[in-house]
Amino acid sequence: MEKTMNGTDIISNVVTERLKEHITHELNGTNIMLVIQKQLIASDLGQNQNRLSMPFNQMQTHDFLTPDEKALLDGQLHDFYVPLLGPTLQMYEKPMRLVRWNLNTISTLVLRTDWNNFVNENKNDLKVGATIQVWSFRMEDQNKLCLAIAVVKRAD
Repeated sequence: MEKTMNGTDIISNVVTERLKEHITHELNGTNIMLVIQKQLIASDLGQNQNRLSMPFNQMQTHDFLTPDEKALLDGQLHDFYVPLLGPTLQMYEKPMRLVRWNLNTISTLVLRTDWNNFVNENKNDLKVGATIQVWSFRMEDQNKLCLAIAVVKRAD
């Protein structure tokens, strides 16, 4: 079984299969990649934080970003907006701001802007202790980067 960057097994189940089928057949998405698998912690869901952090050193791949997207994240603004598919396979109404934070020796990608509202809309799924996967894909017509969140293991 494939492992995450921190040594845990990558979960593959009916949720991940349904997500990939939905992206491919319903959204005409391409280039589907697992970005990160992580257990949600309080700071990911805290109202005062309003963000989901994805540390570079825990990501399965960095290849989901094009050179132009990497340049945007490395540039002065450090961000751009991405559509986000939620755990119920519904595209969230507002694009999320994808930001690169450089914290001491660790770089982190962060989903921001409307994260709290996204969490509130998915509060039955997004709970402390749940294991999520963030997937990337491209919208075929524009080659636009999109992200998707799948809850692969519910909180106990």
